[in-house]
Amino acid sequence: MQKTDSIGGWLKNAILRSHNRISALTLCGLCLFIGACDVYDADMKCADVIEAYDKTGFITDEEGLATDIETGTRWFRCPAGKRFVNYRCKGEALYLSWDEATNYAKEFSEKSGMRWRLPTNREMKSIMRADCIAPSLNENVFLDAEVANHWTSSSSLHQDAFRCSTNTYSGRISCRQARIIQQPFLLVQD
Repeated sequence: MQKTDSIGGWLKNAILRSHNRISALTLCGLCLFIGACDVYDADMKCADVIEAYDKTGFITDEEGLATDIETGTRWFRCPAGKRFVNYRCKGEALYLSWDEATNYAKEFSEKSGMRWRLPTNREMKSIMRADCIAPSLNENVFLDAEVANHWTSSSSLHQDAFRCSTNTYSGRISCRQARIIQQPFLLVQD
């Protein structure tokens, strides 16, 4: 009888220990879940963060140019391929390979009488906003901004087959874009 009691007691203790472990694990998991809830911060869309007509950090003109007050860089406010008419961008944005985009900037320079080029990684990063996404830039300044990878003039350290681009959804830069991919781009004055 004692042997049965000791087996029964052992079994009872094993079940209690197992139950306590499960309860402890459940409690730990619940604490981690609740504790992590305040760490997660949902990304806000820039359209919800930036007030209408707010062009902080830029001076814009009637010709479609935006000057970054901090860097002095002059940007064409519309994606390449579009025209600035009556304070709006008209037409279709161009999606070109890196070589075609570079050639377009040269041709645009010749026809406009002003020198234009693709922006560098640093220039693109300077207009990206860390506090919002989709696109992560001020749409009051950069009208009709495409949410896509945008070519930059910066070259890739990997191979000549790759070039750099900035993703305007998140503001991240990647230098592993095949240069033959067709993407939109912005233009800056030289």
